[in-house]
Amino acid sequence: MIKAVILGFIQAITEFLPVSSSGHLRIAEYFLKFHAENILSFEVALHFGTFLATCIIFHKDIIKAIRGFFLGLKDVKNSSKNNEGFRTSLMVIIASIPVAVVGLPLEEYLSNLEIERIGLNLVITGSILLLTRKFDKNTYSNDTKDVFTMSYYNAFIIGLAQAIAVFPGISRSGMTISIALFIGLNRDWAGRFSFLISLPAIFGALLLSIKDLADFNMTYALVGFITAFVFGIIALKFLMTFLKKGKLFYFGFYCMIVGIAVLVYFMGL
Repeated sequence: MIKAVILGFIQAITEFLPVSSSGHLRIAEYFLKFHAENILSFEVALHFGTFLATCIIFHKDIIKAIRGFFLGLKDVKNSSKNNEGFRTSLMVIIASIPVAVVGLPLEEYLSNLEIERIGLNLVITGSILLLTRKFDKNTYSNDTKDVFTMSYYNAFIIGLAQAIAVFPGISRSGMTISIALFIGLNRDWAGRFSFLISLPAIFGALLLSIKDLADFNMTYALVGFITAFVFGIIALKFLMTFLKKGKLFYFGFYCMIVGIAVLVYFMGL
């Protein structure tokens, strides 16, 4: 049970921080001699906990997007230009397409990815995060993009970044926020959009887990849900604070250190 709590804590904290939850979970499983996939109810609860945490933190954006989507259907042309909720909902849909296409075919392959590759992917994540120090713009700078000035093409590019992050060691939030900053989104919108597009991905992973669920372990499920939910909210608030202060690149140093350590340990470099 202690190992389950540890894995739940790691999953919850790293799910939102730009350090790759899947990579950290695989590394932790190796050293703990414990495999989360053996307790599927625990994984389902983790996904549900992180999904709910995201919904609570960004509930205003979610409600605005859902409401705007249905109201905007009455006048699509005008709403696509002037309705914030409608534009947000369309961009979330567009950005979710790549991961839906890429994620399923690679699921079995990624579950057996070598630890050394995960270490290399963490180094890649760290390198990209370090670049945000150069490309990062002020949250409310006049030359940055928000929901009205970014294009649907921009949304698709950010979606491609999310699709690449299906590889363990490549951080989903790290990739999507970094690319968003690179193409000119302001910090606040980059962070909000990154986590809004995570909801369909997390929900999809939740459905995939549930369809394979045979036995339901209430103890593991409760531990997973509470851990993921509580620490997920903490991690989300922490990251958004760091992002707004322009300190996202700090996580790049962490990923580089962990990635290099994994490579040295498993490859004897």
